Order: sequence, then structure tokens, then C-alpha cells
Amino acid sequence: MFKSIRQKLFINFLILITFVTIGAGFISIIELQRYFRAQLREQMQTQINEIAFLLKSPPQQTDFYSYLTQFAHTSNFRITLINKEGKVIFDSQVAQEALLNLDNHSERPEVKQARREGIGIDERMSHTVNTGLYYLAMRTPNKKKQQLVFPDAQVIRLSIPLREVDHMMKEMQEKIIIGGLIAFLVVAIVSFYFAQRITDPVVRLTRTAEKIKQGHFDTAFDYHANDELGRLSEVLDGMLIRLRTDVVQMDRLQKVRSQFLGNVSHELRTPIFTLQGYLETLLESNITDKKKQRLFIEKAFKQAERLNILLTDLIDISRIESGEMKMSFRYFNLQEWLQCVVAELEGKAKNASVNLKLHEDSSLKHVEVLGDKQRLTQVMTNLISNAIKYNKENGRVDVRYHLEQAHIRISVQDTGMGIAEEHHTRLFERFYRVDVQRSRDVGGTGLGLAIVKHIIDAHKGAIAVTSEPGKGSTFSFLLKHKGLYS
Repeated sequence: MFKSIRQKLFINFLILITFVTIGAGFISIIELQRYFRAQLREQMQTQINEIAFLLKSPPQQTDFYSYLTQFAHTSNFRITLINKEGKVIFDSQVAQEALLNLDNHSERPEVKQARREGIGIDERMSHTVNTGLYYLAMRTPNKKKQQLVFPDAQVIRLSIPLREVDHMMKEMQEKIIIGGLIAFLVVAIVSFYFAQRITDPVVRLTRTAEKIKQGHFDTAFDYHANDELGRLSEVLDGMLIRLRTDVVQMDRLQKVRSQFLGNVSHELRTPIFTLQGYLETLLESNITDKKKQRLFIEKAFKQAERLNILLTDLIDISRIESGEMKMSFRYFNLQEWLQCVVAELEGKAKNASVNLKLHEDSSLKHVEVLGDKQRLTQVMTNLISNAIKYNKENGRVDVRYHLEQAHIRISVQDTGMGIAEEHHTRLFERFYRVDVQRSRDVGGTGLGLAIVKHIIDAHKGAIAVTSEPGKGSTFSFLLKHKGLYS
């Protein structure tokens, strides 16, 4: 069965209060019994001292026997005087003529103790008055010659019925129990109030969490307090913000994934179907002309080559995004590297009637930059290839580099058709093309710039683009300089 924190807290409070109340009541009763007995003993000692004084200085013209009997009645104590032989010579509850019938008191515990120690105490049943009594006896401090009445009295003993003592104790116990019950009830109500007050924030946080569990991410924990629950609310609100962001991100990624799969399927289907068409034509038709056969074979080969490039780009971008592609950062000579890259692409530029030129800076001849040389070569190859493919006839591609604060900026500038500003923010998306048909005609996969961006991001850099329709485009990025980062 489910129990709320409030119930558990309240029950624990009740258990604690019960034990504390019972324990406090038990201790209070014991201490009150001790206190009452001590007070009773002190009162009886005071009465005995007063009786001892009366024995030495009795009232004038008074029947002392009657006076002492009346004194006992007034004080509610039974008074007994015992001589050194243990005989009772006065008892406030026994007639004078009946004293001879009383037992010898020498062996009574309180009398023996009083003779030995000065004061004796005992509790027992009295067969004389047939009731339980509390006894306190004291050896008289007077000398025999000083006592004008009952000169033989050696021990003065007072007693009080235990039922009276028990009755007074019972009244006290009842008051303690009633007080304890009232205190228990008050504390129980207060405990319930505090248990409710303490757990209210927890209940609120739980309800909010239940809403979030049901998918209501527009809610908030919104509990403000300078305590642990307030801090927990802040943390949960922070987690909720991240969760909302993650949910939005997951939705976006799901859309991107679906779009990506659709794009991949479409991009793969086009060269495969085209390749299949060329091969079927060769197999099923009776083409005997060698030139036509070669033409179909070259077209099929071109589609196979395009398919291979597409698959290579897909593998690269998949490895980069999954973190499987590890970068190997080393310092290498900037100018020598760019010379090699440009030299590799000069043939391609010449075939496209484009003038490719590296503008060397003699002041930076020995500069070394930090990066993964192989991946940066892939970046430059892609940027220069794009500049060649999307250029105009007899156009130019200029590769430059210069010092920019703590970095070296490398740029690739072309004299092509240019790109409208509305396309700039999406250029580095996968499969995004400004001119779809021309991109396919020149063999573009739509993944090149996405791969470029990932590689530059891995180098803690950013790729920039400036372009206007009819004025060409410039792509540039920064690399760390060894002289400043050695």
C-alpha cells in the first residue's frame, strides 16, 4: 500500500512524541514520588523536632497527653513515643490504658535504625491499626533531665497511612497523565501542521513531475525557497529546460534524419538507375558501332564514378559526425602544402578553361600551421574543385593566405556566378544545393561543404563565405600559427 511522505512523517512524529511523552511522564512520576517522599520526610522531621521541643517546654496548665493527641490529629500524623526498653509510652491512636497491650517496639526496623543512626524510615502493615503505614522515627535530641514530660521517651515516631500517601500520589499521577495527554494532542496537531507544511513542496514537485511524465513540457516546477527543496526546484527547472531543448533537438534530428535518408535514397537512386539504363541499353540493343558502345560505356563509368564519390562522402560525413574519424594534429609548412594542393588541381582547372593561381607570400615562406594535413587537404580540394566547377569559362580561381592576428587566414576566391545571400546560411547543410541540376551535371554530391564545415569545426575554427550573384564567391578559414602557439 502506498504511503505518502506526509503520512510517514506524521506517523514518525507521533511515534516519537508517544515515546517522549511516555518517557517524560514515567520519569516525572518517579521524580515526583521522590520529591513527595522527600517533602513528606522533611515535614515529618519538622513535626518530630517540634514534638521534641514540646517535651522540653510543654504548654502551661495543659493536659499534655490530650494536647499531644490533638496535635497529632491536627497534623494528620500518628505520634508514638518509645522508651529505651522499646515500650510504647504514648500513642495518639491508642488509649492510654491499652498501651500495656502493645508489643515491644525495640525490634521495629525504623526504631532500630533511629537508635543507631538518629533517623529511621520504614513502610509496612501495622497490626495495631490494621493498615499500611509510612514510618519515620528519630532519636530524641533532648537529654533525659531536659524533658519535663515523658522523660523516658527515647524515640519519637510519626506515621501516616500509605493510602493517604498513595491517594496524593495518585492525584499527582492523574494530573501528569492528563497534562501529558493534552500535550500529546497539541504536539500531534502541531506535528501534522508541520508535516503538511514540509511535504507540500514535495507534493507540488511530484505533481509537476507527473505532468512532465505525461508529456506536458510547457510546465515548470516554480518553487522558490531558500532551502534544499528550493535548490532542488532550481535544478529540476534547469533539467526541464535542457529536456525541452533535447526534445526539440530530437525532433529536429528526426526530421533531419528522415530528410537525410530521403536525400540519400534519391541521390543513390539517380546514378544507379542511370547506370542501369546504360547497361540495359548495351545488353538488349544491337549496337554494333564501336563509337556508340564506347559512348555508353563512358557514360556508365561516369555514373559509377559519381556513385563512388557519393558513397565516399557519405562514409566520411558519417565517420566525422559519429566521432570515428580521428584528427591527427601536427605542424606543417603552409606554403609547401598549398603548392602541392594547387599543383594537383591544375589539370582539372585547365580542362575547365579556368586559371588557377596560388598567390605566395614570401614573408610567410617558412610559416607552419597546426592541423590534420590530410583532412585539410580534403577541405582545400573541395573548395578549389567547387570554385573550378561553378566558374565561368576563362574564369579565375585565386588561392591566398595572410596573417590575421594570431592565425593564418586561407581563402579561395573564384569569378563564378556567385551565390545569393539567402543561401549563405544553408550552404553547409547536407545535400543542399543552390542549383540542383547544375550541381548534378558537374558531379556534385551535395555533401562536400558539409564535410568541409565538420573538418574546420574539428580544428576549432569557422568557415566564412562572402558572395554576390555575378561577382563570384570567396570561402575562407583560419588555422593556428606555430610562431604564436609553440
